[in-house]
Amino acid sequence: MTTQSASFPACFNRFVCVGDRLTFRHGDFVFDATIRHDEDRNIDDDDCHNTDQNVTGCDDEQQKKLLEARAAWSRDEWFYCGVVLSVSHKCGARWGHLESLWGIEANYPDSDNSYLTEVANEMLPQAVAKIGELIEDLKNSISELT
Repeated sequence: MTTQSASFPACFNRFVCVGDRLTFRHGDFVFDATIRHDEDRNIDDDDCHNTDQNVTGCDDEQQKKLLEARAAWSRDEWFYCGVVLSVSHKCGARWGHLESLWGIEANYPDSDNSYLTEVANEMLPQAVAKIGELIEDLKNSISELT
């Protein structure tokens, strides 16, 4: 299974919700990139959005933007997410978590969420390679049974 320039034919929207997905079809396989809520990530996990300007090291304008983003997070206008790649086959087999990247800001102020699509496209070749390895492992296991 090879795909030299595999990419999802669509992009995530400017505003995304948990469960939004992109789909890429390759032969009998369907690859999905799905937005999941990152329950292990919080705005206070790093110093980026710290209310203390001495901690962030930002100038006044940068600090103002960070504090505005922090306020937007408190209003649930953006969230941390993961992009999870899964694949299914026409026979009904499904591999639910081939690749993922977590701790990504979704719906961040003044963002178009294009990074979410970029992440999905960067992980797609690894997911295709991984499914190829799984198929080879399955073939070897079956041949050992016969």
